[in-house]
Amino acid sequence: MFVVLGLALSLSVGLAVILSFASEALHVPEDPRLNDLINLLPLANCGQCGNPGCKGMAEAILGENTRLSACKPGDQAMRERIREYLETHPSEEGEFTKVKM
Repeated sequence: MFVVLGLALSLSVGLAVILSFASEALHVPEDPRLNDLINLLPLANCGQCGNPGCKGMAEAILGENTRLSACKPGDQAMRERIREYLETHPSEEGEFTKVKM
């Protein structure tokens, strides 16, 4: 019985160490502007823009793969706030995102 418990404990610790290293090695950095951009959207998560929620829309905007007008719950004031934000906040590489209205 103690052998089984010892084996289970050592297996658990070993897997925890492997997962810890894997989480560092496989970490994908995220654009620091993403959360700010999500908060500028209406946060309806409706999917009317063709993306899986507002986070998907924000990622598409940063990737220059969509127009701001695709966000149906958003209004012109929201689009202007996003445009102004992106014109004043470059990426970590110093590049500005081109906004498609």
